[in-house]
Amino acid sequence: MDAEKPTPEQVLAQVSALAAEQDGVLGRRQLYAADFTRWQLQARLRGKRWQRTGRQTVCVTTGPLTQAATRWVAVLETGPRAALDGITALQAAGVKGLTDTEVHVIAPKSCTPLKPRGVVVHESRRFREPEILTDGVRRVRPAVAAVHAALWAVTNRQAGLFLVMPVQQRIVTAEQLREALSAVRRAPRRRLLLQLVEDVADGVHSLNELDVCRALRRRGLPEPTRQILVRLPTGRFYLDLEWDQWGVHLEIDGLQHEDADAQLHDVLRDLDVATTGRTTIRLPILAFRLDEQAVLDRLEALLRSRGWRTPAEQAA
Repeated sequence: MDAEKPTPEQVLAQVSALAAEQDGVLGRRQLYAADFTRWQLQARLRGKRWQRTGRQTVCVTTGPLTQAATRWVAVLETGPRAALDGITALQAAGVKGLTDTEVHVIAPKSCTPLKPRGVVVHESRRFREPEILTDGVRRVRPAVAAVHAALWAVTNRQAGLFLVMPVQQRIVTAEQLREALSAVRRAPRRRLLLQLVEDVADGVHSLNELDVCRALRRRGLPEPTRQILVRLPTGRFYLDLEWDQWGVHLEIDGLQHEDADAQLHDVLRDLDVATTGRTTIRLPILAFRLDEQAVLDRLEALLRSRGWRTPAEQAA
């Protein structure tokens, strides 16, 4: 015996519930699968109760689309297996401070996805259905999205940003990045990403810190310990970089350290840290970018004055 056909009220209730879950956006396939007819759809569009948002989607509101609704449109328009990826998936996961006017979507290679306006479609053999989260809009899990964003980045510096920020904001862990990167067998930037992930795993918490550490490595200076927890009577502090053997501690200051309150906090903290016998060097990142070599020259001279020598010099 055939199942009873749903009543118009039941159909409308089902469609309304689905629209509420999808930020007001519905795919035509979804509507027809719910027994919502083409005639009913056209009536709502002609009556301007709903609006077209693409060839395959409509929105049950008539105002400007929200960011969340725009992402639903991108995924539903691209194809049934499409998912947010890269920077867009990171934004959807809650990573703050990333801006991009385009929506990045991944789809399986050779699935002939549509390419909606304003959507960057990455047809990729790296598409894996088990890596797709389906609670809400389809999207790649954050660690994989971070690796993909780094692979698709315009510059190496931007690639580093996409790996550091999700860890810094505790959206992913360095170990999750490591696991996601292990699935990438061949890529022009793979070796760089492996090093970046190891830097993040070692405690790099900002892109500025990453830049300084890489410059130290290129110069042949000893590897510092990163993000060291110091407990003092006045509180607990995390130090950016430290060469404990030579009693040198390097703090890398971004633009947020320029206001008076931040500077007072920094001075008091440095005085507290000085009671442990450490020499604190504050390095404004703008000064480092203006003359990296001059900064490295003086830092090397300081370490040498404390007894550091290169392995070759020690062996001589």
